[in-house]
Amino acid sequence: MEISQYIKEILLLNDCVIIPEFGGFVANYKPATVENNQFFPPTKEIAFNNKLVSNDGLLINFISEAEGIDYFSAKQKLDSFVEETLLNLERNRNVYFDGIGYLHYDSRENLQFEPQLKQNLLVESYGLQNFSYEKLYQRQMPKPAVKVEYREPVPVIFEKRKFKKLVVAVPLLIAMALIPMKHNKEYLAKSDMGMWETLMQSTPTTPAPVQEQTTEANTTAVVVVQPQNLKYFIIGGSFKSEENANKYLRQLSEKGYSGKDLGIYNGLHRVAMVGFVTMEEAQKELNSMLVQNPQSGVWIHINE
Repeated sequence: MEISQYIKEILLLNDCVIIPEFGGFVANYKPATVENNQFFPPTKEIAFNNKLVSNDGLLINFISEAEGIDYFSAKQKLDSFVEETLLNLERNRNVYFDGIGYLHYDSRENLQFEPQLKQNLLVESYGLQNFSYEKLYQRQMPKPAVKVEYREPVPVIFEKRKFKKLVVAVPLLIAMALIPMKHNKEYLAKSDMGMWETLMQSTPTTPAPVQEQTTEANTTAVVVVQPQNLKYFIIGGSFKSEENANKYLRQLSEKGYSGKDLGIYNGLHRVAMVGFVTMEEAQKELNSMLVQNPQSGVWIHINE
């Protein structure tokens, strides 16, 4: 077996192999690396030091045991190898060490070592192979554009129901019964919303007198309210365009409501369905509407 093969076997279990009167090979631990999408496991990095020339007996004893010869014969064989190696280097030839690398002189007559390991000499990395992997790139997905559209609020249309007529008509008839019939004939012929329309259209120059009707039980006073005194309004819808607001007013009229455009607030026309003098009256009517249609979205506007 060649001497270079003995050197490689010794480097598997040792970190240094000295060739007497020539130099020594030194193994240094090299951790795992990743280069060009390829993984390399830990290994031994081999270097040559021509200063290590003292005989430590390791290589000669290894040759003696491997070939079954005595120490002196093994030393003679190693000396012959050294003489042949030096002669080849003087002739500018490359001297190869199988599986490790080769030695040569450069242009300045300096001895150089070029490692060319054919196998991993680190025992702890036995069985680990080099492998490559595909480089992953993060895909930049374009974010979809969000289109914001303004939609007109859906107008809320309340339908009169028998229950509402009954709730409003009974208190109204009781109140009218306590007032002289000759002053209230025009109101008895109208519904609750018809009375609201009459109040909105009438513009008397002076407030109507308060009329009282005394009975054995108590005394009841009814005040005819002027339109300018209405402060609390139930809003049925808000619209960006005046055309839609007028359309909603016509729909309210068809349903029996005398609606009113209160003007523009925050860029929207506020359309009222009905108005009241006091907050208690407005809240009572609002509760009645929400009982009939909880999803209507009606609310009270206070006209300052």
